[in-house]
Amino acid sequence: MAKTRSTSDSAQTAGSLLGEWLRSARKDQGLSQRALADRSGLSRSYVCDIERGRGAEPSLTTLDKLAAALGASRADLMRAAGLIDPSVALRESDDERRLLAVFRDLSDTGQLMMMRYARFIHQEEHAWTQSSFVDPSDGSSEIPRRQSGPTLFDLDG
Repeated sequence: MAKTRSTSDSAQTAGSLLGEWLRSARKDQGLSQRALADRSGLSRSYVCDIERGRGAEPSLTTLDKLAAALGASRADLMRAAGLIDPSVALRESDDERRLLAVFRDLSDTGQLMMMRYARFIHQEEHAWTQSSFVDPSDGSSEIPRRQSGPTLFDLDG
C-alpha cells in the first residue's frame, strides 16, 4: 500500500533539500557554520537548524541573507528546496551574483562610485571602433578611431 505525503512531510522534504544545498554550498566555499552565520547576520544555531531541515521555514528575508552571503540568488535557494522549477535557465553567473551582493552591501555613496567606475570601464572596453575596410592596394592605412562617451564621473552615460 502506497503511503501518501502530508503537507508537513513535503515541507520537511523541502527543508531537508534546502539544508543539503546550503551545507554543500557553504562547504564548497570553505565556510564554517559560524562564518556563514556571521556573513548572513543569522545565528549559528539557526543556520544549523536550516541545514538539518529541523522545522526551519526560512522567510524570504532569511533566504536573501543566506543567498547574499553565499553569492547566490533567492531563486537558487528556492530551486534547491524544490519550491520552483529547476529547469529554468540561470541568467546570472556566480560572479555576477557575488558582485551584486557586494554592491548591495555598499553605502549609497559607495554604490554611486561603483556605478561610475563600472560605466567608465564599460566605456573603455567599447571605446575603440573597427576602422573601415580599406583596399590594401591603395596604400592607405586607417587606424581605429576612439569614440567619445562617459567619463569616470558621468552618471547618465
